[in-house]
Amino acid sequence: MMRIEAAQKVRVKELLAGEFEEVSIEGTRYFRLPWGSVSRVRIMGLVLDSTMKEDGSFATLELHDGTASIQVRAWDEDVNSLIDPDTGRIYGTGSIIDLIGRVRSWKDTIYLSPVLVMKVRDPNAILLRELEILRRELRLRGKPKLRNLKEDIKVIIRALKELGPLSAEEVADLLKGEVDDVRMLLDEMVTSGLLYESRGKYGYVGQR
Repeated sequence: MMRIEAAQKVRVKELLAGEFEEVSIEGTRYFRLPWGSVSRVRIMGLVLDSTMKEDGSFATLELHDGTASIQVRAWDEDVNSLIDPDTGRIYGTGSIIDLIGRVRSWKDTIYLSPVLVMKVRDPNAILLRELEILRRELRLRGKPKLRNLKEDIKVIIRALKELGPLSAEEVADLLKGEVDDVRMLLDEMVTSGLLYESRGKYGYVGQR
């Protein structure tokens, strides 16, 4: 039986910083990311723009996940995967989708070829996806010794909304954690676009 490799959840900015492996394995060309090589990726994001040829033979959309944007291109029967099940037309601006696809390139431009596209109806799913990616990064770097990553992130966001920008030391006091561990988590949240850092203090991007 053929083994189907799971699609790896990634950020667009990771794809734009990656490169193709020089050789293919069993006919599959892998794409090298900072933390490993993948054959398929999974990205959740907002559709910024979309177009489709009148005869339905080609469609493209621009997908933004909060870190960067990337084009999704589909030909012939694959165009159907970019059709919104609610409207019968190509996903329009403002739609949120969860896309599994293969990384491709044309004239040095990286794009995605869709394998499966799912419509996302709950905007909170984007935050949950970011938490999943954060867990992977922290696990690879050496996970901070905090109680519960998901709960700690919720506490941090809630505190920053209510109190405004805080230093790593102030957040560590709230979490009853080690300053170095908390600072690592805060920096990852800055990288992911959830927080910003200015003059040694961290703030929630929604209140900037």
